[in-house]
Amino acid sequence: MSSERQALQPPASWDLTALAISVMMAMRGVSANKLRAFLTTLGVIIGVGAVIVAIGIGEGSKAAVAASLKKMGTNSLTVMPGQQKNGAISMGFGTKSTLKLEDAEAILKECKDVQAVAPQVSQSAQVKATNKNDNVTVNGVGVNYTTINNHQIEKGRFFTEDENKHRRRMVVLGATTATDLFGTKSPINQVVRVAGQSFQVIGVLKKKGGMGPRNPDSGVYVPLLTAMKRLFGLQNVQNITCQAKSTDVMTQAQNEITALLKKRHKLTGETLDFIIFNQADLMEAQNEQQSTFTTLITCLAIVSLGVGGIGIMNIMLVSVTERTREIGVRKAIGARRRDILAQFVFEALFLSSLGGILGVGTGYAGAAIVSKTNGWSVSIAPSTVILAFGFSAIVGVFFGFYPALKASKLRPIEALHYE
Repeated sequence: MSSERQALQPPASWDLTALAISVMMAMRGVSANKLRAFLTTLGVIIGVGAVIVAIGIGEGSKAAVAASLKKMGTNSLTVMPGQQKNGAISMGFGTKSTLKLEDAEAILKECKDVQAVAPQVSQSAQVKATNKNDNVTVNGVGVNYTTINNHQIEKGRFFTEDENKHRRRMVVLGATTATDLFGTKSPINQVVRVAGQSFQVIGVLKKKGGMGPRNPDSGVYVPLLTAMKRLFGLQNVQNITCQAKSTDVMTQAQNEITALLKKRHKLTGETLDFIIFNQADLMEAQNEQQSTFTTLITCLAIVSLGVGGIGIMNIMLVSVTERTREIGVRKAIGARRRDILAQFVFEALFLSSLGGILGVGTGYAGAAIVSKTNGWSVSIAPSTVILAFGFSAIVGVFFGFYPALKASKLRPIEALHYE
C-alpha cells in the first residue's frame, strides 16, 4: 500500500517546475503594468531611502562628535567656576571667581590619578601685525595645554615653564590667525601687538578644525601668568583642564578633584562653587541625543514602509480581482492552491524588492545631497543597507500574503464564470 502511495506522489522535479512557473507568472504580472508597479512601490522606495538617510546621518554625527571630542583629549576633565546668581536669576557657569592658580597646583600634587593640569584664562583682544589686525580670543594657558588638548605644534615651539614664571611676552598663533595676519609668510620671530603690547611669535599651532565659537585655530596663546598679570590683571583662573592618567580612571580622578576642591574651598554639603565637565560623559550625552534623533526618524521611515506595504496589499487585491479568470484557468489545468499562493506571494515580493533596490539608490543619493548641502557627516554602513532592503522584502511578503491566500482559495468553477 505504501509503495502505491509513493507511486502516486509526483516527483520532486514537478514541484520545481511548478515553482518556476509561479515565478514566471509573478514576473509577468509585475511587468504587465509597469507604471502601476512603480507607483505601488513608491511608498517602499521612500521608506527604504529615509531609513538609510536617517541612520546614515545618525552614525555620521556620532563619528563626528567622537572625532571632535578626541581632538580635545578623551581623558581630560575641565574644572570651571560655579554660577553666580543675582537674586533668583542664574548668570551661568563660569561667572563666579572661585578657582585659583594654587588650586591647579594642588590638583597636580595631591590627585594621584591626574598626570597633568593646564589652568587657563581668556579674553577677546585686538592683535596687530604690520598693516593687518584681527579681534581674536587671547588665551593665557599653562605649558601643558598642547599635551592635554591634543594640539600639535606645526612651526616653532610652545613656551616653557620658565618663560611662564618670568611672564615673557611670547605668543603662539592658531593656524587661522597666523594665515590672517601673515598670509603665506612665516610668522616665527615676528612681532605682533596683543592688546597694545608687543609680543614675539615663537610658534604656530597645527590646524585642528572648528568647534563652534571656541575654534582653537582662531585664537592666540600666551603664557598664563603673562595673560593674568600683564594683559588682563586677573587674580583667578577661569578654568583648569586636567588630564587623567587613562580613560579607565576618569571617574576616580573626578572624585579626587571634587574632594580636594571641597576641602580647599571649605565647602560642606552638596552645594559646590565649581563644576567638572567629563569628556567621556559629554560624549555619552551627545551619543544619546543622536541615538534619540536617529530612532525618531527611523520610526517615521518605518511607518512610511508600512504605508508602502499597505499599498502593495491594495494593488494585489485589485490584481487578484482582475485576474480571477486566469486563476480559474490555471486551477482547471492542474495548478494547486500552493502554486497560486506562491505566484502572488512572489509577485508581492518582486514589487517590494524593486522598491527596496530603488530605495537603496534613493538613500545613497539623499545622503549625498544632505551631506553636500548642509555639510553634515553621513556614514552609511553595509549593514544599514542590508537591514533596510531586508525589511522591505519582509513588508512585501507580509502584506502580500493575504491577497495571495485569497487568490489560492478561489474555486475553479466560480473563477471561470467570473466576469
